[in-house]
Amino acid sequence: MKLNRFAAALALLLMTLSLQAGNLKFSSLLGDNMVLQQNTEARIWGSASPRASVTVSASWLKSSVSTRADAEGHWEVMLKTPAATFEPQTVRASSGGETVRASNVLIGEVWFCSGQSNMEMALSGGVEGSLEEIAMARQYKGVRFMTVNKARATEPQYDATGVWQECNPATAPRFSAVGFFFGTRLSKALDVPVGIINASWGGSVIEAWMSRELLEDCPDVDLANASDPKVNDMYKPMIMYNAMFRPASKYTMSGILWFQGESNISIANEVYADRLTAMVDTWRKDIGRGDIPFLIVELQPYDYYDGQYGLQDEHGPLLREQQFKASKMIPNAGLVGTNDLAYEFERTQIHASQKRQIGERLCYMALNMAYGYTGVQAFNPCFRSVRLEEGGKVVVTFDNARGGFAGMDGEIVGFEIAGGGGYFQPAHAEIRSSFRETAVVLSTPGVPEPKAVRYCFRDYQVGNLKGANGLPVIPFRADIPEPEPEGE
Repeated sequence: MKLNRFAAALALLLMTLSLQAGNLKFSSLLGDNMVLQQNTEARIWGSASPRASVTVSASWLKSSVSTRADAEGHWEVMLKTPAATFEPQTVRASSGGETVRASNVLIGEVWFCSGQSNMEMALSGGVEGSLEEIAMARQYKGVRFMTVNKARATEPQYDATGVWQECNPATAPRFSAVGFFFGTRLSKALDVPVGIINASWGGSVIEAWMSRELLEDCPDVDLANASDPKVNDMYKPMIMYNAMFRPASKYTMSGILWFQGESNISIANEVYADRLTAMVDTWRKDIGRGDIPFLIVELQPYDYYDGQYGLQDEHGPLLREQQFKASKMIPNAGLVGTNDLAYEFERTQIHASQKRQIGERLCYMALNMAYGYTGVQAFNPCFRSVRLEEGGKVVVTFDNARGGFAGMDGEIVGFEIAGGGGYFQPAHAEIRSSFRETAVVLSTPGVPEPKAVRYCFRDYQVGNLKGANGLPVIPFRADIPEPEPEGE
């Protein structure tokens, strides 16, 4: 009898030990091939047995860091990181008799990419120039990518899933094209490793990336839709914030790239700037590194007319206007213009092929805003003011146009003027450059009393006016103020 009791107790002990074995893990967002943010304290987190002691060490540190898992087995530590290095490093965690390690770790710059399908769009998905980039991808030895797997949740999650990958011809085809061009160019410009985390979902509305707390103040948003199986996932509020962004926000990063808005063309587009501003504030608080750069990609030209009812016709410029407004409302934010990045045959193709230029322009802006290279003229010319001169000529001035405009062949296209009836007609445009200002002078014989002006303010209209830095003018619209009465 005693022998049977002993055997039963031993079996129970062995079963308990077996159940506890293998509890120590890094977060699924950490692992081999990852890049950790340089010159800071990078968060390392994971799971273990409840209340277990966990010790984390790194190959570049002389001492380790210890912590204790909470009642749910969650743990995290902050590891001090050195300056960027291409030398592979190792991070280890141990608890009890268990040890887990992440190998081939680099130290450099980490950026987070998010949005909908134009950010998710893979390098092999019809991107101009992708074949050469894929074939030569091994040259970017310091660039690593991780895609956060799609998931949905009505409550904030502790972890998400993804795998860090080195850049080579086998892996590059699946990387976000915008993220690829940004990361590879930034790595070359700074001569440091770069890690890109991509959490995107094709077709997603901005409300899917916002928190419950923010959406509770939005009367047009029904939070019950988040758990309604009849609602398409891309329209469900908060589920991507909870399941994808919130876990990824633990990863220590230096900036954010955002390419989204197509699905909000006719969904709460009049408050998009307010919602994006609120979302960014929440994201930055979750990340906990202050006002890190937030770079917005302007929607490329595309004809949103649905071919039947036209419910979205000419809504594109309204959303772009909101994007520009948000870039001015959000601290340390910038808007990358894309008005020149669409071919005529792409008029009805929402996934335009010119993604290399977007990644490069994001890189230029990051160099200027995040890394102190203010000599990199990364900002698009944008509307400053408009006035009416004698003879009915309209004078438009611009910010970010000190160097003037690039030379071009033929007529400047995209400017329109309207009179009191609100009907816009194409305007003849001439560049006027002086020490005092850089301006475009407009005239339209058919509009003797101009009341409003706009530039490329259409769903699809590719303009040809660019600054001396080669970047296109941001589309705009503006009312023309009445001339000041002359003094007596």
